[in-house]
Amino acid sequence: MKLLLIPPNDLLRHPIPNRMFHIAKRLAKKHEIILLSYTKHPLASDEVRRAFAGLEISPGRPVPAKNLGLYYVMNAAQIHGAVKNVLENGVDAVIHANILPSLIATQLAKKLKIPAIYDYLDYFPESASAYYTKGKWIVERGVWVITTRALRNSDVVIVPSYGIKAAIRKVIPHIPVYVIPNGVDAEVFKPIDQKTARKMLNLDTEYHLVLLQGSIDVWIDILQVLKAINKLRQQLDIGILVVGFSHKKQYYQLLSHYLKKYGLERYTYTYPPQPYEKMPIFINASDVVLSPYTKQIKNFATPLKIAEALACGVPVIASDIPEYKIWYRRGVYTYVTYTELEQKLATILQQQEEIRKSLLEYSYHFRQHFSWDRLAQEFESVLNVIKRK
Repeated sequence: MKLLLIPPNDLLRHPIPNRMFHIAKRLAKKHEIILLSYTKHPLASDEVRRAFAGLEISPGRPVPAKNLGLYYVMNAAQIHGAVKNVLENGVDAVIHANILPSLIATQLAKKLKIPAIYDYLDYFPESASAYYTKGKWIVERGVWVITTRALRNSDVVIVPSYGIKAAIRKVIPHIPVYVIPNGVDAEVFKPIDQKTARKMLNLDTEYHLVLLQGSIDVWIDILQVLKAINKLRQQLDIGILVVGFSHKKQYYQLLSHYLKKYGLERYTYTYPPQPYEKMPIFINASDVVLSPYTKQIKNFATPLKIAEALACGVPVIASDIPEYKIWYRRGVYTYVTYTELEQKLATILQQQEEIRKSLLEYSYHFRQHFSWDRLAQEFESVLNVIKRK
């Protein structure tokens, strides 16, 4: 099939490969992919990630902007022109995963009777408004209106979790919705001996190490975690490994403030965002990965950081979000209260060797079931449904 791909960001230049990157990379082995790129995108890096052999198209003469929403608004006409040109030349389907570009693409596809698949990989109203303090509700409401229209224009919707499916079901009661979770690159994320991993990072092999990684932003409850670590340090030698960033830097500054407040600075090892291929080293060097998400709809999902930790055979401590219990049968220890968080962290660190041994066995089956290769096959089955219509 000939597919037009409307990604959530500049797929080849975003520093962290996301869900659509992994899926598209595998679909491109069987299908002809035309990829819309967002030239001068605010989050694009200079380095190009060679994902697949396909045709890359860009909006003509894009206008740069530091603000994400403003970038798409200012370049809407150029995006419209680029997408219209591709669709009029003939494609079999559109796969889209954005906000305004998705609305543009689905409106054009509907007129030309081209099927559209919405990979609703995030709860966009919350994720788009996350960084706003003033006018937050206006952004959230505006994004909800735009994505609702794009959802209704689509022939099929794919979501990464049952929680997000439930959130959008009321606006598309008659459109098929498939749940395909996030996964892992099984060849990249796999167990490594912990001592070996720590030596690769020049870290001491004797103390306990907890990992806080990825986007460290407003949807992460870092305060409770740091309070628990500070208290447990009275009986356990615990270090903190931080590998990540904050999109607008304020939350990272807040993390630094809390580390100083609780006297944890000297026990903390901080790294900037690392290449995707290096993350298994940091995960395997840790005793436990922290995933303290706040209870928002956007977090009722299947986080990449949890899947990648379990693929490496490393336990995870996470907020008590029901979705995790549906997908992850072993290795995720959830908490509701601060007391539970402290107890779970103490248990894992004290029984680390036994837990790690159990998860090493589980990781093999986990990598098979949640591999991007297998999940891309599920996408393929959705494409076949579209093709038969």
